Amino acid sequence: MEIEIADYLNRCSEGRLSNEGKHRIAAMFRIVSEIESIADCCYGIGKILIRKRESNAQFSEEIYHNIDSMFIAVEAAMTNQILLLRDVEHAQQKDIITSYNYEREINNLRNQFRSANVENINEHHYEYQAGIYFMDVIGSLEKIGDYIINVVDEVKNLLRLSK
Repeated sequence: MEIEIADYLNRCSEGRLSNEGKHRIAAMFRIVSEIESIADCCYGIGKILIRKRESNAQFSEEIYHNIDSMFIAVEAAMTNQILLLRDVEHAQQKDIITSYNYEREINNLRNQFRSANVENINEHHYEYQAGIYFMDVIGSLEKIGDYIINVVDEVKNLLRLSK
């Protein structure tokens, strides 16, 4: 999909474009790349969970709860990103600020889970291998948050262009 969109944008850029038009196409290329990276992370999470299942590692209820919390935060960030992308021309500064707040929340959750993971393994709340898979999932979700904020940054740049 990324290649098809990139080909289309390349064909668009072959025509005569204003500087603003060229900047818009460049921003669209970057947005498409970031969205592709989000998809790659989602695929990577699936692979992590397959490896977890194949190794017979067991997640505790606490791990499931923490993963759910992270998914909820990432989903909120993604929903806000989609809101911004639906109508870039009319994106609101408050929605951009909301995106940065979601990114901060995602990072805080990652940090909190990372610190607690070491303690939980040491206190035998769950096995070491389960903790590794757990943190791999959390790390991938945090990367998705980074890619989302990169898209939001491009929306912000597009807003500056249109002013």
